[in-house]
Amino acid sequence: MRKSKGLLYILAALFLTVMIACSTKKNTAMSRGYHSVTTKYNILYNGRLAYEKGIESLKEKYYDDFYNILPVERMQPDEKTLVTAKQKDPNFQRAEDKAIKASQLHSIYIAGTENNPQMDEAYMLLGKSRYHDIRYIPAIEAFNYIILKYPDSDLIYDARVWKEKANIRLNYDNLAIKNLKRLLKEEEVKGQTKADALATLAQGYINIEALDSAIVPLKEAIETTQDKDEKARYTYILGQLYGKNNNKEEAVKTFQEIIDYKYRVPRAYVINAHAEKFANQDPQKIDTVAFLKEYNALLADRENRGFHDVIYHQMGSLFNFYGNDAQAVANFNKSLKKITTNEYLKVANYRKLADLYYAKKTYEMAGKYYDSTLVVMNPNSREYLKVKRLRNNLVDVVKYELVARENDSILRLVALPEEQRRQVLKEFLDKKRIADQTAEKAAEKGQGQTSGSNSLPMTGGVASSFYFYSNAAVQKGKQDFSRKWGKRALTDNWRWADEAQNAVANNPNNASATEQNASSGVETAAAETDMRYNVDFFLSQIPKDENEIKKLKTDRDNAYYQLGLLYSDLLEEYQIAADKLETLLTYKPEERLIEPIKYNLYKIYLKLDPAKAQAMLEDMKRNHPNSQYTQIILNPNAKIEIDGSPVQEYEKIYTMYNHGAYSEVLETLNAKIPTLMNDGMVTKYEILKATTIGKLNGLEDYKKALNYVAVTYPNSKEGQEAQRIISKDLPKLQALQFKNDLSKNLKLIYVVDFPFTEQGIELRNKLQRYANDRAHTGISFSADQYSKDKMFLVIHGIKSGNIAKSAQVYLEIERDYQIKENPVLISSDDYGVVLIKKNWDEYMKSRYGSNSNDAQPAQ
Repeated sequence: MRKSKGLLYILAALFLTVMIACSTKKNTAMSRGYHSVTTKYNILYNGRLAYEKGIESLKEKYYDDFYNILPVERMQPDEKTLVTAKQKDPNFQRAEDKAIKASQLHSIYIAGTENNPQMDEAYMLLGKSRYHDIRYIPAIEAFNYIILKYPDSDLIYDARVWKEKANIRLNYDNLAIKNLKRLLKEEEVKGQTKADALATLAQGYINIEALDSAIVPLKEAIETTQDKDEKARYTYILGQLYGKNNNKEEAVKTFQEIIDYKYRVPRAYVINAHAEKFANQDPQKIDTVAFLKEYNALLADRENRGFHDVIYHQMGSLFNFYGNDAQAVANFNKSLKKITTNEYLKVANYRKLADLYYAKKTYEMAGKYYDSTLVVMNPNSREYLKVKRLRNNLVDVVKYELVARENDSILRLVALPEEQRRQVLKEFLDKKRIADQTAEKAAEKGQGQTSGSNSLPMTGGVASSFYFYSNAAVQKGKQDFSRKWGKRALTDNWRWADEAQNAVANNPNNASATEQNASSGVETAAAETDMRYNVDFFLSQIPKDENEIKKLKTDRDNAYYQLGLLYSDLLEEYQIAADKLETLLTYKPEERLIEPIKYNLYKIYLKLDPAKAQAMLEDMKRNHPNSQYTQIILNPNAKIEIDGSPVQEYEKIYTMYNHGAYSEVLETLNAKIPTLMNDGMVTKYEILKATTIGKLNGLEDYKKALNYVAVTYPNSKEGQEAQRIISKDLPKLQALQFKNDLSKNLKLIYVVDFPFTEQGIELRNKLQRYANDRAHTGISFSADQYSKDKMFLVIHGIKSGNIAKSAQVYLEIERDYQIKENPVLISSDDYGVVLIKKNWDEYMKSRYGSNSNDAQPAQ
């Protein structure tokens, strides 16, 4: 009985175990289905929606640089931009969050196997979201997880392709190329996956500048992909590659394929394909009539309204090639007005305009356009550095041209009689008023140049979004002001009507203007109170003070002189340089400028007209026989030294300078400099000569020597440094005063004649020996040349007056020295003042009284 009962228990336990197992399997199956469905149709669905929304947003916001080879895929701004902007698309972050949520909450990883078939999709979405969020290393981690954990996934090849995309972005181009070539050998890779792999391989080749190698995979990618947008983009890149490889015929055919797509692909590709087609054709063979007809048709098409900037730029390029500067400038400026966000095209327009004015030798306008170009360029690019170098050459040209023009105008008015001055101003302001009124009416009616006009006048100025660079905006602002406030005089508290009217009524200038207007009948009543056209107002601005007029003339003359050197030395525009300097001579400039003007004219005439050069030389010999400029020309030893020797000679002379042999240095430089005429080293010799003169003669002679360098070589580094020293350092040096503080940092000075006598040499040797014996205590010795005939023998490192007295006594009574000369005690600060200002006698008087000029015992 007991046995049967035990058997029953066993059978019941087995039955219960089987029932529990069946229930567990059923629940497990239900759990797997739940997690799979929830992952696919909830979390991943929303994640994919966010990802696709991010891609669409990227396509809308992304602006391609069609002037360089396009990347095969669009991306968010690069990392450097994002560091400051921090404007990543939040859709990619949302997609990543959904992918992470799916992997964390719905993964069923049991015994080394993933039981949720949606997990590879989740990790794929995670990697792609991170990739487009400019986080390539985390993206590779996600793709690697698929490759390692899901080797049987149908996404395995996509994951491998996306991993290489990330490697490309990390600049591991060669690694990506190697892996992609291996991947493409596998037969299972096909369809869009294969197209992506081929396009990525082409991008790798483009990155390493193997453009020939990029053509084959890109052509295959075009044939493989079914996405029209990708097909058009890859075809456009293919045309660019043909153009870069100088295969112009194939490039033209390829861009024509893009044009033939018409409205089936984004218009940006079609419009820029027209431009590339033009760029790859020989302009001499282009049918200009057909070209203009085609481009005017593009302008007339309403679908192309967003691309008028590109079309106008291309028309400007054509006119520029054929030398029609007026039409080129007009179309480039039209392009600038149409641009909203295309920074690449903005740079191209400004650069074209700058180069155009530069070629016309209108350097002031070129400088302004180069300024505008630099504002919108990437400062880290090579092109930026190239433009900046050009602009730097024009900075001073623009500055001095402006000074010369403005001061010339003012000085001409100053020189005119009162009535003639009034008449000139009145004619000018009348023309200005009529021009402004015409512009205002055009702005009100919205009149302007038609989009397809090919007969536009040349426009000037800098096209920009800046308010005052837009005449239409300025005129509109003036009209709005007039409607709101009426005509107001230029006075304080203009907003208060009563005061404004009183100001107008009480202004004698306005009264006289009214009388003048009544007699002439030219200016209108409205113009009487408009200071823009008020003759008396402008007459009152003309300077009358003699000092102010003199300064205007000085600045004008200096501007002409600097322009002469700039056009000659930097721009090699010798005729313009000669014109500037010849004009300056007619203005009777200051005496200090006459010799350098003639010298520079002589050098310019050597290149333009040897007969004029000879005449200028005779003028200098006759009128400036002792001038150093004349001596440079006449020196029979003047020659261009062989390459390298001026540098070696300079180093030898500079070593002498460092050793304090100033008289020898100056003598050597006086002999050397005339032999270096036109040599690139001459400015270094000249600044060294000026410094040596300062060491020997003091600040006044130093200033004169520096002024010579600054005036003669204003565009060199040394000339600019000389000008900086004159304006900034010399005033500080001239202000130095004695401190007469003998509490610390003292020196003992023995004064001897220079060149050295036997007694001077003996004293120098004794002091040198004394300092060497006590070098361990901080004592040192130097022989410093004070002037052409005086040398200081200096014991440095004296810590107090008592030590100085002890040292003097020891040197006097010790048998090895027996020095009877009396030294002078001086602080380090005051010694510096003495060497700079050459006021040793002044120091001696301050220390020992007005009756003593001789050295006294140290006290």
